[in-house]
This record gives sequence, C-alpha cells and structure tokens, in this order.
Amino acid sequence: MKKNKIIPLILSLAMGLSACGGSNSGTDAKTTGEGVGKGNKGDITATVDFDGDKIKSIETVHSETEGLGDKAIEKLTDEVVANNSVKVDTVSGATNSSVGFLEAVTAAIADSGRDVKNFQNEVAAKDTKEKTDSTKDVDVVVVGGGGAGFAAAVTAKEDGANVVLLEKMPQVGGNTLISGGEMAAPDNELQKEEGIEDSKEQFAKDVKEAGGDPELIDVLADHATEDAYWLRDDIGVHWLDSLMFFGGHSVKRSLIPEAHSGNELIKNYTKKCDELGIDVITEADVKEILTKDDKVVGVKAETPDGKLTVNAKSVVLATGGFGANDDMTYEYDHEIDEHVKSTNAPGATGDGIKMAEKLNADTVDMDQIQLYPICDVDTGRILYTGDTRLVGGALLVNKEGDRFVEELATRREISLAIKDQTDHVGYLIWDEKSNKETGTMESNPEEAKEEFDKGNLYKADTIEELAEHFDINKHELLKTVETFNENSKKEEDPDFNLRMLGWTIDEGPYYMLKAGPAVHHTMGGLKINTDAEVLDKDGNWIEGLYAAGEVTGGIHGSNRLGSAAIADITVFGRIAGENAANNAK
Repeated sequence: MKKNKIIPLILSLAMGLSACGGSNSGTDAKTTGEGVGKGNKGDITATVDFDGDKIKSIETVHSETEGLGDKAIEKLTDEVVANNSVKVDTVSGATNSSVGFLEAVTAAIADSGRDVKNFQNEVAAKDTKEKTDSTKDVDVVVVGGGGAGFAAAVTAKEDGANVVLLEKMPQVGGNTLISGGEMAAPDNELQKEEGIEDSKEQFAKDVKEAGGDPELIDVLADHATEDAYWLRDDIGVHWLDSLMFFGGHSVKRSLIPEAHSGNELIKNYTKKCDELGIDVITEADVKEILTKDDKVVGVKAETPDGKLTVNAKSVVLATGGFGANDDMTYEYDHEIDEHVKSTNAPGATGDGIKMAEKLNADTVDMDQIQLYPICDVDTGRILYTGDTRLVGGALLVNKEGDRFVEELATRREISLAIKDQTDHVGYLIWDEKSNKETGTMESNPEEAKEEFDKGNLYKADTIEELAEHFDINKHELLKTVETFNENSKKEEDPDFNLRMLGWTIDEGPYYMLKAGPAVHHTMGGLKINTDAEVLDKDGNWIEGLYAAGEVTGGIHGSNRLGSAAIADITVFGRIAGENAANNAK
C-alpha cells in the first residue's frame, strides 16, 4: 500500500541530487561513491563501486533488524546491481529499511559524479513466466511463521507428522522477530540462584488479574518454564544469565534472550526447520481454509508462482493478531483512530481470525487492545529510551508545558491522554541524574542516535533550550518542573498522585523526547480450549482446526503482561502442534 508513495519520494530525491551536479557520462566520474539514507533503526551507509556507468557492487553498513531489514537490503542490493537501477520495489514488511537503502544508493550515485537519472530505468517485471497452480499433501499445515507457528511446526514434525509452514510475508518472524523476546518462566533456575521465591500458581495469579480464562492461564503457567528450557535445549535459544522484572508480575521471573531480541528465537527456529526438513514457504498468502463434511482439510494460498492448495489432516492458525489492521482496530475500539500508530509487524492484519469466522468460529475479547504510550511519532516503533520514566523518573508534558496524566498510569490511560493533546503527542523530560540511573540511552544507542538525528530527542544545558527546540511554552514548562520538584521532595504530587516520588529534574544537561501512542497487542482473537482447538459459536471444536498465539483470545484478558506473550505463543504453539500431529494420525 505504501509502495506507490515511497518510490516517487526516492525518485524526487534522486532528481534533487542530480540537479546539484553530476556528469551525464561516466568519463569524469569517480569509481566509487558513498551515500547515507535513513533506515528503520538508524543510518544506512552505502558504498557503490562502478565499472564505467554500470554499478559493479554495493557494500552497506547499517543497524537494521537481523532477519528482516538486513534481508531486505541483501535482496535490494542484488536487484539494483542486476538492473543497474534504483527504481526497484521496496520489500514488503521492511519498508523503512528498503527506503533508507535506496536513498543511500541514490546519494552514492550522485556522490560519484554520475547523473542519477541514468540509474532510474524501469525494471522489467521479475516474473514473466506463466503462473501455475500446484498442490501439496501433508499431515499438518501451519499458517504463520512467527513464534507460535514455528513452535507448532517443530513440535508436530518431532511427533512424526509431515509438516509445511506457510508465511505470507517475504520473511518469517512476525511480531516475535521485532520483540525483545523475553519469556516469563516461573520458578526457574536463575530465580533459585537469586533466592527469588516463585511458583506456577503465583504466575497464574498474576496473569488472572486481567480477567482472562483461568483454565487457559493455568495451562500457560504449568508449561511456561519447561517450554523455555525446550527452547534452550531443543531449539538452541541462548538465555542470558539474568532476569527482567516486568510490570504486573509479582516477582522477577522473565528470561532474556541473547541480544535482547526475539530474533534469537526465530533464527534458531529457522535452523531447526532446516535440520528437520520442514518446508517453510514465504510469500504464501493463505486466503481460505478448506473444509469437507464439516472437517477442516487444508488451505488455499496465493504465491508468486500461482495458487497453492495444501491438503492436510490438521490446520494450525498462527497468523498473529490484528494490530497492524487500522480498520479492524477501529472497528473494535473507536478510540484507536488515525492518531494512533502501530508497533506491530505489517503482517498482523487479522487474516486468521477473518478466515476462521467464515467457518462460524467464535471470538473473545476483541475489544481488548493494548496500547503503548511512548513510541516513535513517525513509525510507531516502541522507544525504549523512554523507559527513563519507569526507573529514574521523567515528566510527561504537552505543547503548553503542562502535565496531563500520571506518568505511571496504565499504558492505555497514558496513550489516550497523549492522543488528546495538541498535535496528538507528548514530551518526556528528564535530567542527567535519571539518565545515568536508568542507562536507557546507553542501552539503546542506535535508537537514541536515530531520535537525536530526527530532532525528536534533544539534549540541552537548560530547560529553556528544550522548550525552544520543541516550541513548547517555556514559562509554563519551567513552572511545571519547579512545582513538581518542590512537591516531589516532600513525597507529594497533589495533581496526579505519581507513584514514584523523591526524584527531581534539576541537574543538567536535560533531555526531552517527543512521542506518541501506538497499538501494541491485541488480546482478543479466536476462542480456543486447553487443547488449542478452535471452537465455534456453539462451543464445539471445528474439527481439524487449531490455533495458537496472538490470533487467539482469552488468555490475557484486558491487559497482557510483559513477557507473557512469548510464553503464550510457545506453550500453546507446542500444544497445537502436538494435537495437530495426533489428529493427523
């Protein structure tokens, strides 16, 4: 959808660079050019080598997401070199990385002294061969290549089933890939080493606070830790020797993957599928669940090669939620309008829910949509730099320089409060004390650099300078900070009753971060039982159909706890895979 808007922007940049100077022939040009573009996680630098007027090779330096942005850059590098043109399509699901790469290459062409217009040739259609329909016969077909889908596929294969996994995007991973990958695991080994008392029952109690289905939650709690170690021992996931403490949990219990990234799960799942011989097909957009005699018997998908029919004895839906579907989020929650972006991977559009509903599948908690308040105002990506408010302390103000909500209120309350402010944004302000105590910028250097470069994060010696940069009422901002400091020293906050006091904003340099709200997680989805079987509106199993992960509802109630999602997708992904394999037998 965004492609038609993006390519003209790149070409417009190219024309601008051409106008700045450059040779129409390559005779006086340099053999190498260098350019920089803005990617999803910071600058992308491209060094382009030429052979006359032909692009010979492209080398890039970037910090794009492993398994997503880096794959897009690899793909586009091959296409630009092969076609000697920057007029190639962006990669679906990695738009920002694609745009940044093409901008960098365009700038490098101009830097070499060549006319960018000579590298804007129309690229011929990639696939000119006639499309053909094809059929596969398997025991189990898994729809969706995120954490839940991989857990189901690997488990079904290890239980003796012939399995194929279909992913509609060009790359696997879904929301798992772009998550931190932390996993709640009660009564784990690290807790015992640290002397932290915990139990499955306590974890279940914490999750039940949000009002989810107690039977599903008990299953989640019973299997979470053993499945975390299955990820370690069978899949090869490396958990760090430390734990994370998420809000809503009564104790610190969440395991942390290497590099603090969900890609630690996805890259090891991908390797495991290769080892087991599981056929993973990307760009396979499933459009229909097939039935015969009231039983699910497979799926139909569209691929670049034509239509694909997969006949299967069991179907596992692991297509994720609908957090990237603006129409669906607004349908179930009118508060989520055009001023609320999304943290979700672009494939989270509710496909599995809509397909199953055509089979009379029941849904639950569809109006329970979790928002995240501190996100990039351009992309919707979560800003971990903003976690300063959770530890060291930061105030949230509006354009008028006033506070408008308690900074430690629920994510939804803060998100909606920000949406109601001027320009639908808020501004976090903190000082060097908080900055050092939290270490958020040090822990997220690439994110901080990007926000600094865009001007959305600003550092100044005085609060007045911050106000001037963001065009905030500086007199009111100074008054707001002064009033808070005086009250906080007395452990008081008569205006908003902030739950963390005693800290102040009075030691420069000072920092301010511009942020907006975004959809983070959809707690609602298909209704399942403890065997991960999808139920119809009469409470009966739709025979042959299973589901796991964010496509399902009922587990997280009105509020998903941090790190509970990775536990959910792993536990119920494995249950779905096991039962799908048994059903196929």
